[in-house]
Amino acid sequence: MTPSWQTGDPWTDGLNMLVLGKTQTGKTSLCRELHDTSPRLSVWLNATGADRVEDVPGRTVRSLSALQDALRDDCWAIEWVSDDRRRDYPRLQRLQFELADATDRSLRQQTIVDEAHELAPTGRQSQDSQLYDSQQTARRFAKRGVKRGIKHVAVTQDPTAMDSQTMRQSEHRVVFDMTSENRKSSVLKRMGFDWDAVDAGDRFTGVLFDDSGQIEERAVKAQEEYA
Repeated sequence: MTPSWQTGDPWTDGLNMLVLGKTQTGKTSLCRELHDTSPRLSVWLNATGADRVEDVPGRTVRSLSALQDALRDDCWAIEWVSDDRRRDYPRLQRLQFELADATDRSLRQQTIVDEAHELAPTGRQSQDSQLYDSQQTARRFAKRGVKRGIKHVAVTQDPTAMDSQTMRQSEHRVVFDMTSENRKSSVLKRMGFDWDAVDAGDRFTGVLFDDSGQIEERAVKAQEEYA
C-alpha cells in the first residue's frame, strides 16, 4: 500500500510544510489558497480579534463542538476561530489523530497555524503548563502526524522564536522575503536557503525548498483571488 503522504506533489502530499516571510509578503495568501484548494480535510486554527487572519475560505466555527458538526456535514475547509489557540491546539491535535485512527489512517488531513512561533516557541516551557502543552502539540503534529496522513503547515515571520524540533520536521519550506536579522541567524543559515533565488522575485513571490536546501519550485505565488 502506498503511504498517504506519497503523492509526488509537495502541495498535496502529507509531508509537513514551513512557510516563512516577514509581514506583508505573500505567505498568508499562499496559505489561503492551500487551505481552499487542498484535496485534504483542512483545518485552519485562527485567532480572534485583531490577530485573526481575514478571509480564510471555508466554514467558520468557534468551538470544538462546532468543528465536529462541520466534520459531520462533510466540510473539507474549516476555519476554527479560537479565543485561546494554546488551549485549543492540543484539542485539535487529539481530534485529528482520532479521525486518522478511526479511518485506518486513510483520511488525508491538513492543519494550518499562522504565527506558529506563538504556539511552538523556542526553548523549554516548563514554567507555563499551557504553553508547554502547546509546544509539545506542535512536536506531535510534526513527528507523528505524517504517519497518520496529517500535513502540518506552520507559518511564521520569526523562525528564530520558533521551536527548532518542529521546524526540523518540515520537509517543505516556502521562503518569502525575510528581515536581515533572520537571514543572518544561525537558524536560517542551517537551512541553507539560496537567498539570491528568493530575491529574484518580488516580495509577494517565494521559493519552495526541500529540507536539504534544494530548490523544489521557483516563483511561488498565490492566485490573485487569495490576496
